[in-house]
Parts: sequence; C-alpha cells; structure tokens
Amino acid sequence: MTVDWRAGTLSASGGAAADLRMPSVDLARPGAERRARAAATAKLRTALGALPAGGGHKLDPDRIDRALNRARAADVQYQSNGGAVIRMEVGFADWLEDPAAPTTALTVREAHLVAAPRAVVGGQEISLGAATYRIGSPPADAGARAARVEHSGRLVIEGGADLAAKLARGVAVIYVQKVLR
Repeated sequence: MTVDWRAGTLSASGGAAADLRMPSVDLARPGAERRARAAATAKLRTALGALPAGGGHKLDPDRIDRALNRARAADVQYQSNGGAVIRMEVGFADWLEDPAAPTTALTVREAHLVAAPRAVVGGQEISLGAATYRIGSPPADAGARAARVEHSGRLVIEGGADLAAKLARGVAVIYVQKVLR
C-alpha cells in the first residue's frame, strides 16, 4: 500500500496465479485479472479504513465504498503463465460525493498529514472533504488562505459559512512549511 500525499492518492497491488485447469494461458488471464483486482481492492478497503482522517477519526464506510466504486487500475501486468498483477488506485477526491468539487488552497506553518483534516472555519467546526499537501510556500497566484493549527490538530481558518461549505465538500491543497510526525 502506498499513500502519495502530494497527489492525494492511495494505491495497492494484488496478484493472482493462473488457473492451471484452463486449456490455455489466454483463457486463464481474465480469471487471474479478476482475482488480482479483487485482492488489490480488498487491500485498498483495509488501507482506506486505516487512513488517518484527522482528529483521531477514520473514513466512514460510505466514503470508503464511494472511493472503491471509483477505483481504477493504474497498472496491469500479465504474467507469461496466465497470472496477473494489478495496482489499483483511488484518489482522495474519490470519496467525495462530487469528485470534481472545487479546490481551495490553504497555507500553514506546520501540520500532520491527514486525509480529511478537522477545521474551525468562522467558529463552525467541519471536516474538510479531502486534503493534498505541498511542502513550501504557495505560488503567488494560488490565492491561498492562511490557516493555523491549534493544539488539538484542527485547522483554524478565517471565513464564513460559504467557505466552510466549500471546504467540507471539496479538496484543500495545503501548503505546509514543516511536516509534523
């Protein structure tokens, strides 16, 4: 299992041997590919369930199912004996109801990497839809909003109800100067 915080993706590989009872390698491959896809998807389900979502929370089962329904094969390798190895991938935005939801840029001095951080926006507590991370300062044209991390790990962001709604249903690109372990 691999988490790419910058790209906002989670990937896992699964493999399956050929069914040697099949009369040829070509006939064995579809079954091996199906079993390899199922194995990789099962690993993704486990990894999504363990992914830190912020504030000590994990992703809820609905978000996990939504992400798995949008999982895609990032790499398929067919073995000469009819087996298959598949790397499946989901994006953090895949668990959102609208994966094409708006993106908001934020900048913080330091933060822990979590997939859906908790935040306080204009006094309202929310969970961001999803987050990806960049190390360093945001580009000048990013329009990044300043945020700070309070002792509990929540982001504190100035803004109103519109910003809170946008962050709760979309993806935040968080520019962080120092990643906390």
